[in-house]
Amino acid sequence: MSAERSYRDKAMENRGLFTEGFSFRKLVEIFGARNVFQNVKILGFSGDVAGEIDVLVFWGGRAIVLQAKSKKLTLEARKGNDKQLQADFKMSVQDSYDQGISCAELLVDGDFKIIDFNHKELRLDRAGLKSIYLFCVVSDHYPALSFQSRQFLNLKKSDRICPPFVMDIFTLDVMV
Repeated sequence: MSAERSYRDKAMENRGLFTEGFSFRKLVEIFGARNVFQNVKILGFSGDVAGEIDVLVFWGGRAIVLQAKSKKLTLEARKGNDKQLQADFKMSVQDSYDQGISCAELLVDGDFKIIDFNHKELRLDRAGLKSIYLFCVVSDHYPALSFQSRQFLNLKKSDRICPPFVMDIFTLDVMV
């Protein structure tokens, strides 16, 4: 399907929607439907979107911010092209982490409004958050993901935001 130029963008969009929906359903299995939210938006004073979270879990004074990415590892990267590998990593894992850390920082800032996909405000005890865990989930099987995350990922230090769990969708499935 990716080879079909006219369908390529739609195929990637569908992969992203599947990854997000699958992750949501898996986390609901653990934390329950009332603690897991999909397609969450963080709004500023004027109603502008300051951040978007694919899946948010609020449970026991902790939060999980899950960012799903459908970017595939290109053939050139799989062949060992280091520049392409780093570019692919950036577009999937680093971008996912950057979006996740930004949203996590906004979560602890009480000035922002959090709404779900139905535009309903989520009234969550953000002041009582002890820890925020970032999950960066990619849609493809990626055997070197753990090693490359330690090698390439640029992390930001924080007291309440923990280093990310970087995984493919299959690892999330096994963990659940």
